[in-house]
Amino acid sequence: MDIKNFYQGNYKRYLIAPALIFLIFLALIFVYPGVTEGIDLKGGTNIIVRAEKPLDTALLAPVLEKKYSLTELQVSSVSSGGGSYGLFIQFSENTDIAQAQKLLEEARGNLAANPSLAKTLAEQSLQFSAKFTDIPSTAALTPEQTVDAAQITLTHTQENFQLGMQETIREVYDLPDDIAFQKREIRPSLGESFFTTGFQATLIGFFLVVIVVFISFRELIPSAAIIGALIFDIAGALAGMAIFQIPLSLSTIPALLMMIGYSVDTDILLTSRVLKRKEGLASQRAHDSMITGLTMTFATLGAMAVMITLSYLSQLQVIFEIAAVLLFGIFADIIATWLMNAPVLLWYAEKREGKK
Repeated sequence: MDIKNFYQGNYKRYLIAPALIFLIFLALIFVYPGVTEGIDLKGGTNIIVRAEKPLDTALLAPVLEKKYSLTELQVSSVSSGGGSYGLFIQFSENTDIAQAQKLLEEARGNLAANPSLAKTLAEQSLQFSAKFTDIPSTAALTPEQTVDAAQITLTHTQENFQLGMQETIREVYDLPDDIAFQKREIRPSLGESFFTTGFQATLIGFFLVVIVVFISFRELIPSAAIIGALIFDIAGALAGMAIFQIPLSLSTIPALLMMIGYSVDTDILLTSRVLKRKEGLASQRAHDSMITGLTMTFATLGAMAVMITLSYLSQLQVIFEIAAVLLFGIFADIIATWLMNAPVLLWYAEKREGKK
């Protein structure tokens, strides 16, 4: 049975949908809800707990949320061969400790110019630390001594907070006292460095693809159409991340780079068939390319669906996020390739063939 040619008639009307959808993508990325940065890009704390039995993440998260003021808390399970299990815990900051730290820094900044204000700020810092440790009386202390006392108390606060979290985890899962905790703190400056490096890698990958595309086709409009589809796909992946609150991180940036390669693959397939082959009409070549391309895409979607399902059930957060980003980008690629790139190429091919 013959399938009606999708590009017969006024195929240019298809360009309206990608234009409107792209505007929606931009609103989702930059307005609401917006793409957030992960802990490894903006700073925070990662804790890995190893155990000899499976640990249910649903038990720990509400306890930590109730007992500690943790922002952007995520608890996921990890497992490896040989019966080794564990938890991966990450959070941006403890709001009480962060506020104590902020007030202490302000106190130090005002110590020379306004000692009385510095003492007041240091005393306020102590009040936030009081949730985790005993605080000294500051009535007889000078501003300098009060600031120093706040600094010493903050150090004790941070130690008690970490020890308290470990004790809470042991109690929730009835773990032995010698259980191993692996902790890593990422300072904001280091996170900014990670973000800069990831952004540079993405730009380099993008420009290398641009160069390869222009060398391959040596024509401005087809090459620009491929690059436009690539930008659309990345925007679609970022919009999906914004909707489902998947942060931009060291695991999702490589997924975006993988998306660049996949996007170019389908667009080069379309461009090569429409422009370099001569048999039949350009519209028929574009339609045949769509059938082949969608077959490839749906096979990839099936693989991504299995990957997402298994990683979700196994609570493998990193794999889940990578698969989800790829899935968002692939859906965007269907729109970009067959409703945007194909009409542009078809118009260009028909115009070029009409001049001959």
